[in-house]
Formats: sequence, C-alpha cells, structure tokens
Amino acid sequence: MKFTQRQLAIILIAGLVVVGGLGVFYFGLRGSSSQSAKLTLTAWGTDPKTVFDALSTAYKTYAPNTTIDYTQIDPASYQSILLKAFAAGTGPDIFELKNHDLGKWISETAALPTSFSSQFNLAMLQQNFPDVVSQDFVTGGNIYAMPLDLDTMVMYYNKDLFNTAGIVYPPKTWNDFEADIPKLRILNSQGQITQAAAAIGGSQTSIADAPDIVFLLMLQNGTTMVSNGGTTAAFDNTDGENNNPGLTAFNFYLQFANPSSPYYTWNDGMGNALQSFASGETSILFDYGSAMSTFKQKAPFLHYGIAPMPQPASATIAVNYPSYEGLAVSRAGQIMPAWSFVLYVTSNPAAENVYGTNMGEMPANRATIATAMSDATYGVFASQALTARSWYEADSTQIDTIMNTAIQNVLGGTMDSSNALGVAATAITGVMQNAGNQ
Repeated sequence: MKFTQRQLAIILIAGLVVVGGLGVFYFGLRGSSSQSAKLTLTAWGTDPKTVFDALSTAYKTYAPNTTIDYTQIDPASYQSILLKAFAAGTGPDIFELKNHDLGKWISETAALPTSFSSQFNLAMLQQNFPDVVSQDFVTGGNIYAMPLDLDTMVMYYNKDLFNTAGIVYPPKTWNDFEADIPKLRILNSQGQITQAAAAIGGSQTSIADAPDIVFLLMLQNGTTMVSNGGTTAAFDNTDGENNNPGLTAFNFYLQFANPSSPYYTWNDGMGNALQSFASGETSILFDYGSAMSTFKQKAPFLHYGIAPMPQPASATIAVNYPSYEGLAVSRAGQIMPAWSFVLYVTSNPAAENVYGTNMGEMPANRATIATAMSDATYGVFASQALTARSWYEADSTQIDTIMNTAIQNVLGGTMDSSNALGVAATAITGVMQNAGNQ
C-alpha cells in the first residue's frame, strides 16, 4: 500500500505518541513534565518542518504544556541568519549545528546544566555514543550539543564498471585502490579521461567534500591536526623522525589529479563528481549517506554498492570521517526546558530511530548503531561511526575554504604542495586565534 505524504505524517506522529510515553520512563518524572504554565520554545534548523513537528508532538506526552515553534531555514543562508539573530538578541532557544561547528558557536551556546546530571552526564554520553561525539561536542568536560545522527564518508562503487574491469571486490586499502586505478580508468588517444576510476584529487570546483577527504587522509596517516590547546594548526609540521605526515597525505590526494602521475584519474574540468558517478562516468565516489537521495532521484537504476573507506595498508586501527547534525541550546534562551527537549530527542533511542528513519540519516546512539550494523544499506555507516575521528575546527566554513584554496594553488601551478600547505596552516591558525579572542 502506498501512503500519501499527509498519511505518512499522521502515522509518524501517532507512533511518536507511544515513543513519547517511553520518554517519560527514560528520563523519569522530573523537569519540564511537571510544568504547570504553558511554555513555547523556539527552534531553528535546516530539517523539514514535518520531521521536527513529529518529534515535538511526541515530546508533548512528556511535557504536555511545552510547545516547540520550529523554523526551517535554507541551508545556504542558515548560518548567516543565525549569526545576525544572535547579534540582535533574537536567536532561538534551540538550534541545529554541524559537528565541526561548535567552535564557531560556542560563545552563544549553553552547556548542559549540572542539574541534569542524574538524567544525563558526560559518562553517559561516552557510554551511549561513539567517541567522536565527545570530540565534537564536549569542551572542558562540558556537553555543549547532542547528535541527531552520525553520518560518515563511505566509498560508493559502480558494480557494473567493477564487473567489466574484472574487479571482484572493492579495495580495502589505499594500496589496493591505487592498483585498481588503471583497471577502471579509460583514456582516449589524446590521453584524456573518458571514464574516471574515482573522483579524487580535485578541488571543491568538482568535488564538494574535497577538504574532508584531505583531512581524513591526514588523520589516517597519524597527522597531529592542531596544537597549543586548539589555537594553532599543526598539520604541516614534521614529527620527531623528521617525517611530515600531513604533507604526505596531501601529496597522496593530489596525485590523482596530476596528469604525470600513473594514478591520474580526475581533474576539475570533469564536472560535478556526484553527477559524474550517478551518470556512470566515474567508478568510485567518496561521499556521505546523503548522496543516496541523489542517486534515488536522478539515477534510480544505478547499480552501485557501498563499501567502507579504504585504510592505509599498515593500519591496525581504522579511521573514518564524520559529518552530522546536532542540537544546541542558546545561552540567552530558556536553558532548562530547552535542554530537556534536546535530551529527549537525542538520547532516547526510540526518538532517534524515528528521526533517522524519516530523514534517511544514520544513527548516533550505540543501541541503534548495534541494530543498524546488520542492515544491508546502513551497516557500513553504522560500523564506521564507531571508528569516526574528528578534530577541532574553529570555523569549518573558513577552514574548508582555506584548504580548498591550497588544493587549487597546487593544481593551478602557483605553489608547490609544501608551500601551499604551509600557507593554509598559517591562515587556519589565524582563524583559530581570532575565534579564541571573540
């Protein structure tokens, strides 16, 4: 039976009423549920209003006198609108933020009050969520945000192109990946790429997540990303044995867009990487779970698989890269009731499961992850959530722009990779130090 969007919304809300009852059991009978006066909390984010409204309806079972007034904002203008609102003192009580953006918004964010310690605390966060959540949302032992989901970068591969090339399994290591390049890449008589082995090596002109891939490679290579308490970029530094793991990772990435490299397989002139993969012109795409919605809409018959991100051949511990949404509370807002709602939505596995199912997002709670690991589609994302690693970014938008410029400087021939990385580190250090002075 096929339901209309309105019917699906009604079913979802009905189901969440049951979940709301579980929330009372989960959190106990204290906090907002005992309020006698009516209360309205404002919340801003980029998720569809129907999703947030469903969770808000469920929350009424726990806190019947609380209403959540949610505003959906276009992702392209979300941060600028939020910044102006906070500056004017008109910001929301609750707001969404990306996992790498706490540094940018921490001056506007209220940490979880100690009065909630019997309901939820740092030890419970560490027990119930992957380690990366603490890396992203905990500072000075205080919790500043909670995750709605936990997506990680994966390797999408075209099964038809792999079969044609005689490749039985997707590569598990970067060495295997390099070995597969000549099998999957097709060049014409002029040496131009007519079928790319993978979308890697370019800038954000063609690969939206280019900085993320570089940062992942650095972390996999053991690079120290920051130093001096998060005020200095250190990814261009040499280690005690005079090695430069950050530069090695940067060069590894760039080789795939270097026409003189035996592993040349991509350039920015090839267009949008996601579209190229969806049209069957590229064999491998490194992207997040959100890419699946594009495949469903624009290439419903694309025969693709999902595999874990390749790891260094010598690695004994996997390292993966996360991208996910969290909820934070404004320090100028109604802190106690706002945190009560945030905890209900994020730390109650049943509520998180409804959010993830409706949004097509990956779970963040370990209990939900354990269930999802056996899923044919989401299993890779679930298992990678446990090995996801992050690093402190004072302003991820600025930092991504700086790293993208470094990639373009090398590809354009205006700088060598060592100088480009050094310039990027200096610029990112400036971003971090300016953030500390705000």
